Amino acid sequence: MTGPANMESPPRKQTQRRRHQTIVSPALQRDIRSLKRVGLILALLPLTAAVYLITLFPSGFFMAPQEAWTRPLAPAWRFGLSPRTVSFQSADGIPLKAWWERAWSVPVPKCTVILVHGSQSNKTGMAFTAGRLLLQGFSVLLLDLRAHGESGGNYSTLDYKEALDVEAAVRWVEANASGDRIALLGHSSGAVAALLAAAQTPGLAAVVADSAYLDKTDVLRRENDFLSHPPPNAAAVPFARRMRLWLFMAPGSSWLSRETFRLRTGVPFDAPEGYVRDAVGRIDRTPVLYLASENDPNVPRAATGELYRLTASPRKRLSIQPGAFHSALGGDPRGYIATVAAFLDAALGTKPVSLPEPIEPEL
Repeated sequence: MTGPANMESPPRKQTQRRRHQTIVSPALQRDIRSLKRVGLILALLPLTAAVYLITLFPSGFFMAPQEAWTRPLAPAWRFGLSPRTVSFQSADGIPLKAWWERAWSVPVPKCTVILVHGSQSNKTGMAFTAGRLLLQGFSVLLLDLRAHGESGGNYSTLDYKEALDVEAAVRWVEANASGDRIALLGHSSGAVAALLAAAQTPGLAAVVADSAYLDKTDVLRRENDFLSHPPPNAAAVPFARRMRLWLFMAPGSSWLSRETFRLRTGVPFDAPEGYVRDAVGRIDRTPVLYLASENDPNVPRAATGELYRLTASPRKRLSIQPGAFHSALGGDPRGYIATVAAFLDAALGTKPVSLPEPIEPEL
């Protein structure tokens, strides 16, 4: 037999390996692996932030909910309105809300005017005009476009999908105010949505388009320039909104932002090229009034003039109002209401109603 002294001792390298393994405990090994993962995450944070800023953040400029889109300017009574809220649905399934009030200043309403607000607003943005038209004998339906006010939806395309909302409002009036003639009055992107809807809706009494445009990309570019260098007396705009718009329009990220919008919503942000031109070219009988502010920072007078020229209807009119606002209402509210009411009366063949009080904005 061989004694213990003759047994071979384990190799030195194996002994060192065992010692090393006993020094690094399993708990310590887990901590090391966790630290490596944390380090990888920290290393990816700048890249993740960059992707968010270039894609998700700017596309959020047109995603709901946003407080500015839903917050009412004031209660309805402040505008001389006592409406009831009505509900209906767009052709693509968006639940919509609106304020409806029948004219009470005349025995028989002259017509129902559907009022369509612009982007990042809601029906209360049209309430001042609605209250004054109500006094003139017009019933009013103040529409909340998709993703705005009380309506459903989680995104805005500014105008071309919103035209479906306007068409749904027309169908509601036809079903619930039987016999009423229908006119549309829209502001900015709401004016374009009204024009697009009018091209698909023959038989409307009239269309009033305040600060409408031909190219929404050009409008966004001009708004971006205006917000980048605002005049001293301009109202403050939240930094996040300015940054989102700047990134959405920046040459390096604009395409990515639009693609992200398409992936998030399932619809493209941009409509087919020339869609506004094509639409007004199909409005061949309905009376159309184009209103524009003299020094609109977002829509140049040349664009309004081109819209007027392209409109096929022989019963069209162009009115330039004083002021430097993105609305013809801002410079002279009383003159604005008088111009709109006179145009509607002429289109309908109705007589004007004398206002019992001078018009002053009530906010």
